[in-house]
Amino acid sequence: MFCILFCVLASCKHVEEANTDDVGVKQIKLKEAAGYNVQLGMAYLKQNDLPRAKRKLLHAVEQGPDMPDAHAAMGYYLEKTGDIAQARKFFQKALELAPNSGAQMNNYGTFLCRQGDYVQAERYFMMASKDVHYENTASAYENAGICAVASHDDTKAAHYFTQALQNDAMRSQSLYELVKIDLKNKEYQTALNNLQKFPAITLSNKILLKLASKAANTLGDDKLVDEYNAQLRSMENKTGVNNEYNSNTG
Repeated sequence: MFCILFCVLASCKHVEEANTDDVGVKQIKLKEAAGYNVQLGMAYLKQNDLPRAKRKLLHAVEQGPDMPDAHAAMGYYLEKTGDIAQARKFFQKALELAPNSGAQMNNYGTFLCRQGDYVQAERYFMMASKDVHYENTASAYENAGICAVASHDDTKAAHYFTQALQNDAMRSQSLYELVKIDLKNKEYQTALNNLQKFPAITLSNKILLKLASKAANTLGDDKLVDEYNAQLRSMENKTGVNNEYNSNTG
């Protein structure tokens, strides 16, 4: 009798473990599907195919109700389509699911900045920058800088763009914005110094090269102007040169 009972219990345990494994596999597949639908939804949103974007993002939230990225993506869709109140709820839900995530704090900060809440946006950007596990610290600083520009605080903006470049020396938008502030304040030598500090992006970007040429021309450095203009002419004869700025939110 003992042997029979033991064997039955062992069999039940085996079935229970099998069921648990099945549930685990199903959850993994759902999360994978949710992640895939987030990517599709954002791609459709970029193409302005709003019905498909919404369908994919709703599926993502259903498949991954505990996935912060799914909620943040849905929040972005709702913001883009004008439902700001609901968008805020989805961004906050994403942050609730991952309260210590630099990526989600950066996402929420960008949302707040776009709504004109610059003070709170800066707060979230700074919290994002303090997350040692967040790989895109430069994005948080760059977004803080863009937000500072929107609030007409050039001093703070310049500080944040400098911080962004210290964390990512290929952050071309931060360099562009920083140099724009320098030129606006007629600090031509500072502008030129900043451009020369990051040759990898300055010499491969037409817009930055033109700013460098302008600063050098204002300072009367004809030799440097000729060098930059020669580089510009060389680039015009090539194709596939990337002149886009990095524009990340997470």
